Amino acid sequence: MVLLALATAAYTWVVKVVVDKAQNMDDGNAMASAKTYAIAILPILIGIPAISGISNYFQRILANKIALNSVAKMQKQMFVASHTADYASFSREPTGNRISKFVSDVSVISASLIRVLSNLIRDFLTVIFTIAAMLWQNWMLSLAMVIFAVAVWPIIAISKKMRGSAKDVQEHVGTITSELKESFGGARMIKTYGLEDHENTRLGNSFDERIRLFLKLVSEQARVDPILEVLGGLVIAAIVIFGVYQVSADLATPGSIAAVLTGIMILSPKLRALGTLNNVIQEGLSSLTRIFDVIDETPQVTEKAGAVDLDNPQGHVVLENVRFAYSDGTEALNGISIEAKPGEMIALVGESGGGKSTIINLIPRLYDVSSGKITVDGQDIRNLTFDSLRRSLALVSQDVTLFNDTVAHNIGLGDLSATRTQIEDAARAADAYDFIMALPQGFDTVIGEDGDTLSGGQKQRLAIARAILRNAPILLLDEATSALDAESEAKVQKAMETLGQGRTQIVIAHRLSTIKKADRIYVLEKGKVVETGTHSTLSKNNDGVYARLQTLQMEG
Repeated sequence: MVLLALATAAYTWVVKVVVDKAQNMDDGNAMASAKTYAIAILPILIGIPAISGISNYFQRILANKIALNSVAKMQKQMFVASHTADYASFSREPTGNRISKFVSDVSVISASLIRVLSNLIRDFLTVIFTIAAMLWQNWMLSLAMVIFAVAVWPIIAISKKMRGSAKDVQEHVGTITSELKESFGGARMIKTYGLEDHENTRLGNSFDERIRLFLKLVSEQARVDPILEVLGGLVIAAIVIFGVYQVSADLATPGSIAAVLTGIMILSPKLRALGTLNNVIQEGLSSLTRIFDVIDETPQVTEKAGAVDLDNPQGHVVLENVRFAYSDGTEALNGISIEAKPGEMIALVGESGGGKSTIINLIPRLYDVSSGKITVDGQDIRNLTFDSLRRSLALVSQDVTLFNDTVAHNIGLGDLSATRTQIEDAARAADAYDFIMALPQGFDTVIGEDGDTLSGGQKQRLAIARAILRNAPILLLDEATSALDAESEAKVQKAMETLGQGRTQIVIAHRLSTIKKADRIYVLEKGKVVETGTHSTLSKNNDGVYARLQTLQMEG
């Protein structure tokens, strides 16, 4: 950048020398003098653009490398921070808005960094060196440049408005991303209900709003160039008028006047670039604010200093008078006490909103209890390291999480060190082996986003295979067999019984027939345990909640 700035500023000296030499050339032997002069100055005329071109090439590559590395580091920090943040943060912010920060905001910052590195440093150096050259050539004439200082105040005023407008644009991009994700994800429902026109209108309004916000930002940015253009014209007029006076009064040579005008020609685009750079900086700062909101987010669920590992876990889980309320004040659990001993299957049943899923989320510390405590093998889980606690757990949920990767990879996420044989054995235990082998590439078949190429039952069996492979002492099963047909359900239940030997199973069950063999059933209602017992004892209590649920399912 220094070499490029020096080479650019050197053009003022070249112009002065050429003009003055042309004026003072001997008329009697003009051709010989011109030839001698051309030979002398030709290396300089070739060397300056060569240095400028080579310098520009390398500075552009290096500036982009610095910007891209910086942005990649930010993305990595954002990703780490996102997964370090509380689980609740994912429900507070739409996924599309978070994704837009990784894509749209990062693109804005990347462009801003490249412009800042190039314009702020390179062009600033060019301005400094060019002004120095102009002052050296004709300091009185060069003072006309102070007119540009008038532009500082309106540019500062405009910049204050631009940052807010730039933030509005980026936030709306996040909104559009979320709406697109929802619309594409709900394609089946939209087509079935004939909602295409409704969606076209809804998203069309969002696209129109983006245009409005972006044009507002552009209109604010566009005010800078006319200000600098008018001031540049005034500077040139002042130099021409005062320059003619200087030459006529023998106070300066024509070459020095030409040099100063050349300097203005060099400075004008550089000063405009520096003036409009403020636009880019304001956009970049608004995006940086959104990104640092993610990076700097302080999680509330943290690993305690001095936390200990859960060594050789047996799977004895106890909830003691646990209360829990969400951040909005909604109470989910109100004095819950539950015990699950190693080798036992306990079931949580009740109507939606009773607190069953909240209990499943509290055990791996996705949330922390508001009061009371949860212990594993007698140790408060808040005193345990995250890694050792969560290594002792395996989860199978109604909402199966699958990645756009191979079947083997999706099962292998249960244990990243597992061999192919262990993965296949887990698939057999989950009654998934046969349908996997019927896929085009068997275990190496890529299953698409969210496993879209598979049926609901097949997805569920892959999730069960993943849990089997994990071989954890505590199994959290959120209606793990809900999507299976009767034959597959029977096979998976048998596999679960084998897997459950010596392990704790905490099962959320909506289909009561799947928990007949549970050692203990807890019936929840409005965040409280209202009944406890086995399937047999609870079924006999005709006035109880469990018996009522059973009757409703039988009638259904």
